[in-house]
Amino acid sequence: MTSPEFKFSQSAVIDISIVIVSFNTREILLRCLSSVQKHTKEISYEVIVVDNASEDGTVEVVTKKFHDVKVIANKYNRGFSAANNQGIILSKGRKIVFLNPDTMLTENSFKKINTYMQANPEFSILGCGITDQSNQPCPIRLWEDTPRDAVLKILDLYDLSLELKKMDKMKANEVQVISGCCFVAERELFELIGLMDENYFLYNEEDDLCRRARQGGKKICFFQETSVQHLHGQSTHQDNHREKVIVEAYKSDLYFYSKYYSYFWNLALRFLYKIVFLAGLFRSTFRHLKGSDTVDDSLSLKIKLLLMSRR
Repeated sequence: MTSPEFKFSQSAVIDISIVIVSFNTREILLRCLSSVQKHTKEISYEVIVVDNASEDGTVEVVTKKFHDVKVIANKYNRGFSAANNQGIILSKGRKIVFLNPDTMLTENSFKKINTYMQANPEFSILGCGITDQSNQPCPIRLWEDTPRDAVLKILDLYDLSLELKKMDKMKANEVQVISGCCFVAERELFELIGLMDENYFLYNEEDDLCRRARQGGKKICFFQETSVQHLHGQSTHQDNHREKVIVEAYKSDLYFYSKYYSYFWNLALRFLYKIVFLAGLFRSTFRHLKGSDTVDDSLSLKIKLLLMSRR
């Protein structure tokens, strides 16, 4: 769902609210929270953890070790957008940070970001740089996906390294989209365009939010003066839940295409997906017979994706 008429029930009283959605990522979440506590200085802030029914004792450990952290414990996995919305509704910050649990601060990033956004009020959304564990820059998509990009991604031909080259050539800060693993939005933005679209269980939510912001006349900034470390895929590559991740990612893609692409491109991309799933079914069958299949090669998964109808 979207909430175009959303209004906060309480006024903002601190600089930033940091919303972290967790799902079976206890140890890296503890690392993330420790880094926030260590590096975030000279601004007023709160941390809100929204836990999507983790099975690893996340809620109990976070509550015990971090007394100042507000924890929302969902009884079932509500998805990324819905959980973030819970954090937004509870927040008291003039700016709201969306931070993945598999990230880590290495400096006082939020102080830098808060200072920049105060000096540049034309930006309603800001995304910072992302580095890997070796502190090397990670590619970030800063422009909207086109149908051609979608085709390349479906065919697994999209070259992420090209994004780094494009980023190197950037001069201006204004961009079209930012990375979803760490970004900041002005509180007023949600009263203008509504909360995150809960039709996205996983993936595409930040692109959707940025498009809606730009449609509302707001600007988006890529702030290269600070970065956070990111351990990619810690939530989405858990074997016990990998099949659901793949299915929900596919559903999110279909919804995103129907929302922003033409009818023709919708048909073309859906048809292309079916061809890829059919080819994947043959490949998975071969690997299964060889005894070398993985979770992603599950025959039942490939059949489910192939037979799945439109949303």
